[in-house]
Amino acid sequence: MARINLERRAAIGEAKRARTRAAILEAARACFADPATPSPTVEAVTQAAGVAKGTFYFHFRDLQALEAELGEALLAELSERLEPARLVVDNPLTRIATAVTILLRDLAATPTQARLAARAAVTLPDVAEAVQARLRADLTQAQAAGRLAVGSVDLAARMVVALIEQASWLFSAGRIDATAVPDIVRAILRALGCAVEEAAERADEAARNADAFAQQSSL
Repeated sequence: MARINLERRAAIGEAKRARTRAAILEAARACFADPATPSPTVEAVTQAAGVAKGTFYFHFRDLQALEAELGEALLAELSERLEPARLVVDNPLTRIATAVTILLRDLAATPTQARLAARAAVTLPDVAEAVQARLRADLTQAQAAGRLAVGSVDLAARMVVALIEQASWLFSAGRIDATAVPDIVRAILRALGCAVEEAAERADEAARNADAFAQQSSL
């Protein structure tokens, strides 16, 4: 009788479980990005992943647990994409404008990602809260330097996220494209209290930063 390699069997089983979990998470992404799925459910996710409900509940306690893991993945991707570029910028408002420019360009290029981002901001509150927390750090610095006209840092962060969310919906619907990004960035800067000329200057600087970062990323 052939000897059974228990370690290999365990490794194969673990790899299979990892692939199934990844497939469920990918299906959740698709459901959140699908305009025909107004409110993602366990049924919608399992159907998209091609797995049974029992398989879903083997990997996730409930839909909220899946959403939490999806939110963590989205935040990790945002950090990886935005942090290297924004950390090299000294001025806090230009830093915000640079991150927003990069993000909006990405969303404009991929409508499905734009739908995912827009819905995540509403359905996955931890995502919006984490984004606002990062913004608050820059906005607090801007306020300390006398560069923020909005009295409340929390309000300012919510305003920025709301404008990005609205832009995401417009990108996903094909109503605007990447050519609108500079105008959106200027609108955000104006909402934070920048004068017209300063908003235009910082938006232009942010666009140059985004261009430079894109070139470095392609090397």
